[in-house]
Amino acid sequence: MHFEYVISLEQQTAAEAQAAAAQARAEAQVEAQRVREEAQQIRERAQRIPEEIAQRIRIEQSQGPGEGVIVLPPRPPWEQNQIPPQAVDIVTMLIVATVICIVGLPIARALGRWIDRRGLPSPVNADLTAQMNRIEQAVDSMSVEVERISEAQRFQAKLLSDREKVRA
Repeated sequence: MHFEYVISLEQQTAAEAQAAAAQARAEAQVEAQRVREEAQQIRERAQRIPEEIAQRIRIEQSQGPGEGVIVLPPRPPWEQNQIPPQAVDIVTMLIVATVICIVGLPIARALGRWIDRRGLPSPVNADLTAQMNRIEQAVDSMSVEVERISEAQRFQAKLLSDREKVRA
């Protein structure tokens, strides 16, 4: 007996469709397994992130199995570092200069006054002052007398020179 298998066109396309569906299902299962493994790796990495950063991370699961999206919410304005580092240096120098001026200026003034007081002569007692006044008056009167004497000598020199001119 001779049996011949006859497959109709309709049966062949159904068989091909089933084979294609089985192959697609196998590929989808492999892809799903790969995605699950990646999601597991991401979860493990997320657990190793420091606690401060982990609090900011929110994982939202999508509809499909094993898919996850990591969304970092925006940082609050008080946590955003919007100040350039040069500004911090400038403000620090300004504060230091202000403190130096506030503390240093009174110290410098006190030091200057102390130096000025050291340069002044010590106060003189009353007896010494009276004696200095008498010496000053004596020197003044002597200078007046010396000037009178020098004037008299000039006058005599003039008389002598006039006398010689009259003789000649």
